Amino acid sequence: MEIRDLTIFVTVARTGSITKAAGQLGYVQSNVTARIQHLETSLGTVLFHRHPRGVSPTAMGEVFLRYAERILHLCEEAEQAVRDNSSPSGPLRIGAMETTAAIRLPAILSEYHKLYSKVQISLLTGPTEHLVEKTLNFEIEGAFVAGPVHHPLLTDEATIQEELVLVSKPGDDIILDPKELSSRNLVVFREGCSYRKRLEQWLDAHGIGHRTVVELGSVDGILGCVAAGLGISLVPRSIIRNEQHDLSVHELPDGYGKVPTVFIRRKDAFLSPALAKFIAVVRKHVEADRA
Repeated sequence: MEIRDLTIFVTVARTGSITKAAGQLGYVQSNVTARIQHLETSLGTVLFHRHPRGVSPTAMGEVFLRYAERILHLCEEAEQAVRDNSSPSGPLRIGAMETTAAIRLPAILSEYHKLYSKVQISLLTGPTEHLVEKTLNFEIEGAFVAGPVHHPLLTDEATIQEELVLVSKPGDDIILDPKELSSRNLVVFREGCSYRKRLEQWLDAHGIGHRTVVELGSVDGILGCVAAGLGISLVPRSIIRNEQHDLSVHELPDGYGKVPTVFIRRKDAFLSPALAKFIAVVRKHVEADRA
């Protein structure tokens, strides 16, 4: 079994397509197909279901995928561990919620780049559940997510306290009552967003189970649609101060209005110099916010 074959297998599994995997890896499609078939023969099992839309891992393929990802990650860790660590360099893959990327990261990334310009940062944005999964699968080294996060394989390195507020169209003097809001559209991110979950929990607690949801993919899109009167949303207060949209802001009752943002990473993963320095910069900014 070769590392190249594991790389091909993982790429095919992640893309769900031999054609896409070949394009990403710079191989011809027939070569990728041959290497997957060779791997299946050597393991004595079928790793992928073939269907018109592409491929998907079989049950044994899912099991093998977890091991293959760990092996490839260990190979990458081994390379990082023996490099000259005097000055961080190389790739750093991190994730963040859309709101955190918009509010908190610009200043952090700017300072980090000035200090460690040899590090190539790659940022993935998405909802908390998606980022937790990516961190667990070694696809990113860490992520800013809504806390608290309780998982035996994860640890958090920094905590930023966010105040959540309900926003609606300008001049909207609404009564902050879930029953009064039950007729309003919820303008939110897709499933897996912790702020959306918090808003739905508040409504659920008051027996408001039926609502119309409008899903959007960006903070600016959500705030723009709320400002235009499409519905209501739940967002950190800090993002309102950084946006140009004219909105009505309403505080939530105790128990729903406060949420920590934490930076998570795997406990068992190698802490690269690039990530260690990044965490140090994050902590510096967190402490400055608390002062």
